[in-house]
Order: sequence, then C-alpha cells, then structure tokens
Amino acid sequence: MFRSFIYLDEDKLYTYKSSVDERMSPKLKDIKKTRKKSADFSAFGTGLGVSAEDTISGEFSANPDFDYNEFEEKLEKIEGEDYFDFIVNSDAYDLTTVPAMKLVRFNGTFSIPESFDLVNLIEAFKPLLMGQIETKTDNEQEALNSFLGNASADIPIIVDFDDIIVSGKLNAKNLYEDYTALEEYSDHDVNFLCKVVGISRRDHVEVFNPLKDFIRMNRTLRRSMDSSSSSNIGLEPIIVDGPVLKVEIVAIYK
Repeated sequence: MFRSFIYLDEDKLYTYKSSVDERMSPKLKDIKKTRKKSADFSAFGTGLGVSAEDTISGEFSANPDFDYNEFEEKLEKIEGEDYFDFIVNSDAYDLTTVPAMKLVRFNGTFSIPESFDLVNLIEAFKPLLMGQIETKTDNEQEALNSFLGNASADIPIIVDFDDIIVSGKLNAKNLYEDYTALEEYSDHDVNFLCKVVGISRRDHVEVFNPLKDFIRMNRTLRRSMDSSSSSNIGLEPIIVDGPVLKVEIVAIYK
C-alpha cells in the first residue's frame, strides 16, 4: 500500500506490533558462522581438524513504512477482538461502545482548536522569550525556567467521525508535516489508527489544559490560579461539547 504518513508514533507502533506478534522479523546485526573442515592425513596415520570462522556485521534497522503495513495486516487476524476496523466494516461496530485499550481504525477530518495557536506560538518563541525576560535574582530565574523552560505542548486535535467527537493529542516530534500544513485536513478525510482511552459523556469535556498539558503545573498550583487570571494570558482550558471519545493516536495517513 502506498500511504503517506501525516503522523506516526513509532514507539507505540513497535510496542503494539510486538504485542500482536512477539516474533518480530529479525534484522541483520552480528552473525558469527563457523565452518569446520576436516583433513585426513592417513599417510601420517593421524587426522587434523581445521576450523574457519566468518563474521558478518550489520545493524538493526527499522523500516516504519514496511513495519506499519505488516502491523495492519496482522491486525486483520484479531478483527472484532482487540481491533475494530471502521473503514472496512463501518456498519459492524459502534465506536462509542468499543472497550478501552482496544485499537480502532477509521477515517474522517480533523482540526486543531484555534485557541491552541497561542500556546504553539509561545512554544515556538520560547528561547527568545527566555532570553529577553530579565530576572534580578536566582530565584526569579529558577521560577522562569520552571515556567517556560520545561514547557512542551502536545497538539490537541478534534476528529469528526460519523457525528462522534474524537479527541487526541499529537506529539510534535512524530509529525511528518509542518504544523501549519495540518489546517488543510479539516476539509479532507484521512485515516486514523488509535487506541481507545475511554468516552466522557459529560456535557462539556476538557480536551486540553495549558497549565497542565503545556506548562506542566501540578494540581495545587493550577488550583491557586483563578480562572480570570489564567484567561488574561490566554491559558484557559480548551473545552468542547460532549460526549467525547478520547484516544491515543498511533498513526494518521492518507
């Protein structure tokens, strides 16, 4: 299959692939082969054994395209048990009733909440911001490093599939395309492979909280910041209408 990845989490791919079939295809690494040769010197009334050793060196090499294709082929063998394919068998399953920790494949469009753009902008300019903000004491510098130095945001996406809201996060390091290029997929169907986390049936569901998912504040600090102060700097949570199916995204491709 000639697919083009938009996103691929290789760590999850190989973890789940190993779970489906622990017998991974071996890749060449270091092979030591011994050849034994025997020579019979009957004229001298004795026999001598001669051995030769060949060493072949190589490296383990991952091929995500090939391995992913092999993974999906293996998933077909557990269809309806631990894997539910809504692309091939769309009428056979209900996505809202798939148990947690099962894998699902479906297609649909996705979008990034507009309010996340500010978080992405802060992250992009984080080195510049840290260089421009002056601190008077070591404690202030330590606080700044704690506030921005460790800040790293996964990208929240909202998937529209069969009138069901699906929510997941993308790790930027696993993107095959630029962040700005993701906007076009709000109009074009793409394929998703995900692990089900669970469904939230609340009227309003939080899908991203900058104080938790970006700045990594602990619960006590988050509670100490009232909603008005956080909203003043554009760090209010992103909330959508429920119910929402939350997933871990393994791959997005077209």
